[in-house]
Amino acid sequence: MTTLAAAVSVGLASGPAAGAPTAVTVLPVVNHERLVLAAQLDPSKPDRGLTSGAEASVKTVKAALRAKGFLAASDTDGHFGRATMDAWRTWENQVHASPNAWSTNGLPSLYELNELAPNRFTLSNKVDQGSWVVEVQADAPADFRNQDINERTRAMFRKAEQLSGSNMTISQGRGGASESVGTHLGGGVIDIRVNDAPAQTSARVAALREVGFAAWFRNWSGNEHIHAIAVGDPWVAYGAHRSLCQIYQFRFGGEGGSCSDSTAGTDRPLVWWEQYQRSL
Repeated sequence: MTTLAAAVSVGLASGPAAGAPTAVTVLPVVNHERLVLAAQLDPSKPDRGLTSGAEASVKTVKAALRAKGFLAASDTDGHFGRATMDAWRTWENQVHASPNAWSTNGLPSLYELNELAPNRFTLSNKVDQGSWVVEVQADAPADFRNQDINERTRAMFRKAEQLSGSNMTISQGRGGASESVGTHLGGGVIDIRVNDAPAQTSARVAALREVGFAAWFRNWSGNEHIHAIAVGDPWVAYGAHRSLCQIYQFRFGGEGGSCSDSTAGTDRPLVWWEQYQRSL
């Protein structure tokens, strides 16, 4: 009687050849940098325009949200619009035990993506905002000495300080809901003091922009300061929806005061921290 093993050896029965490679499922790759950028730009667009380099990543994430039942089956394009942001908030509320201003903002953080990724996609160009830290400013006025920011923001701030050639003081990091309409509740948003060295304001704004902040000088009587929001920071909080538009406004020449501000049509270059680091 011929055994199965013998039959396979002489070709009388089918079976995997010795040493044959096992089929491997290749998962799509989500570029985290581009995905967050799309989430910060697309919801403010007047149409369903796409963010450069983000289309495939957005489509992959939207497919995962549809599979969860969080997004309409018909929403399949590469636009990360308001509906996708709302769907992402639903996912955030599911994965975070204690929701807060930066974990329910509709922006895909690394933790949230890792929770969604298994058997669906892998990640490249990961954006890690780090943990909350205290930026100690011992030589600053008492009200400004200890500012809560995340580690990514601190690294960006310190590099911009070096590039500007002057010591800068953060006058507001993470704050309360009443401060700047809640835009300082999360990460990536800082205000910089200017009345210590008014002549350095332009150089400071330029340095902040160079490392990846959307930054403006606010020449407000009695409250002059530089306002800066980190491009691509997944911990940005949106307060009363004002900073939702700030990256978009910066990109196209607006002043970032509110979502109702019209853009000036200027095509500003958009840089983010990880991109800047690769350029060194």
